[in-house]
Amino acid sequence: MRWIYNLFFWIFFFLVLYWLYQITFEEKKLGAWDKMKANYEKEIDKICTETNLPAHYFKSLCILESGGEFPAGNRYEPHVFKRLKEVRDGKSKRYGRFTTKQLKILTETTLKKMATSWGPFQIMGYHCIPLGITLDELTGKDAVKFGIIWAKKNYGQYLEDRDFRQAFHIHNTGQTLPANGIPITFDRFYIDKGLEFMEKAKLEKRKFRLFKK
Repeated sequence: MRWIYNLFFWIFFFLVLYWLYQITFEEKKLGAWDKMKANYEKEIDKICTETNLPAHYFKSLCILESGGEFPAGNRYEPHVFKRLKEVRDGKSKRYGRFTTKQLKILTETTLKKMATSWGPFQIMGYHCIPLGITLDELTGKDAVKFGIIWAKKNYGQYLEDRDFRQAFHIHNTGQTLPANGIPITFDRFYIDKGLEFMEKAKLEKRKFRLFKK
């Protein structure tokens, strides 16, 4: 009989842990949502209206990538720095679309900034090159605008087609969903969380329109 009591104890223990995790997760979601609204919502709405892109997608993306924090912070990727440095030094022919000719004049400090993700959508620094802007522009006060422009340039067709599963996956991994449909995102629930936040944004907008009427 003792093993039965032990089994019930461990079941109860894990249920309590799961319950506490759910409470913490819900609190974090609400906190990130409120931060996004306070720090970025108006700017996202304005730029998406100008570019004819879905604002609810970018509001969700902001929460997923930076938790709505301002300033958004950054994340250095050592493996990206290593690859960029190898191309700059001629030890490798290219990294993505970047060649030695493009990178050879860059210092290691600049390469580290390029190997870092920035802003509310955590755009990698090296994307400033194809965007035709400086690192300061990508990481500065116009980070929202340039982040949205980058998304439109790289997977805008999926946004126009309202294929948000693909859009989230490309933003997070740089690749479309595998043929089996199983995400390769770092957080395997990344897409599901994104879609959940999108629904919240759409619902809130509908309520606001009804209130205005």
